[in-house]
Amino acid sequence: MTITVPVSFTDEEQAALEAAAEAQGVPVDLLLHRAVLQIISVPRQVKSHMNMTPEEFERALEEIADMIPAGIPSIPLEALSRENIYTREDEM
Repeated sequence: MTITVPVSFTDEEQAALEAAAEAQGVPVDLLLHRAVLQIISVPRQVKSHMNMTPEEFERALEEIADMIPAGIPSIPLEALSRENIYTREDEM
């Protein structure tokens, strides 16, 4: 199935689109096709996570925690203090 959708671009937008396609070594239509596929696939992924029950969320966090290899040292609480997170280099 092919759908044709007329889209207007400014000269600058068209030049940027052509440059992006050339940089990736693909035709403009393929670049746009990939972009559309990315747009329509993301909401499904986000929606499935947004509808999680608290129990499902807790289970997902436990699964993530189970991925941490054994023997990884814990971060000392003092390392998480404001004074240790924000250093003098951050003030520059």
